[in-house]
Amino acid sequence: MVRSMTGYSKARREEGGFALNIAVKSVNHRFLDLQFRLPSELVPLEPALRRIVKQYVVRGHVEVALNLERTDTQGFKVNRELLRSYVAACREVRDELGFAGEMDVVQLLKIQGVLSTENELSEKELAAIRKILEPAMEGVLETLNTMRDREGAALEKDILERLDHLEALRKGIAKQARRIPEYAQQRLENRLHELLGAVHVDAARLAQEVAYLASRSDITEELTRFQSHLVQAGQLLAESQEVGKKLDFLLQELNREANTLLSKTSDVPQIGVEVGRQAIEMKSEIEKLREQVQNIE
Repeated sequence: MVRSMTGYSKARREEGGFALNIAVKSVNHRFLDLQFRLPSELVPLEPALRRIVKQYVVRGHVEVALNLERTDTQGFKVNRELLRSYVAACREVRDELGFAGEMDVVQLLKIQGVLSTENELSEKELAAIRKILEPAMEGVLETLNTMRDREGAALEKDILERLDHLEALRKGIAKQARRIPEYAQQRLENRLHELLGAVHVDAARLAQEVAYLASRSDITEELTRFQSHLVQAGQLLAESQEVGKKLDFLLQELNREANTLLSKTSDVPQIGVEVGRQAIEMKSEIEKLREQVQNIE
């Protein structure tokens, strides 16, 4: 099953006089890159949170934002001097501009620096918060993965359709490639006729030269490898979860084979144009696939 690296989840948990707000956002990245934004009181819990995240996320840039609030009235300290300054400024602006209404005390207390905890968290409080935080974090990550799985399913559908299109293009090129020996012989005979006129040419020697020219433009091996890579890609999607890096490697190989198809048939004018058109379309599809794969875990 394919899992996207993009997702978002959040949760709030209140218990034991504390409220925790957790938000997790993930986007694509070559490796697992974790970034935490924690209040200073909870920094000691970061190693434990990292271990939890690694159980749910294998690859991607993950941002974890955590906010801690006290829900009881104990342990709060009001910076009355700062609060008086805000109140005085509000009254001055209200009287000067003629605003109506009273000031909201709750909103004033939310101003940064007005309300603060009187003391740092005790070891007992930190242990209590950890007991709340760890299961809450697991729940947020489970929700995050649900979202990433849902987006991954859409990615997988699109990728499978594009792989089918590449296989159709491969079959079209293979059909054209069967005509290479015929065109090689015709091309050589025309060239010899221009150079030698009516001079007789040994049939066996002519056959050898035709075989040599045909071998230079033979793309059987490239088409076989291309098909093999397509089969491997389909198997990865069906059998594995961590497929992003493996699919990216296979797409590089597919692109290499498409380039070889272009170069080896460019000197066979009769079919080179059509093979070139389909090979270029192959490369376009491969590039679109690579854009999709960049977002797969």
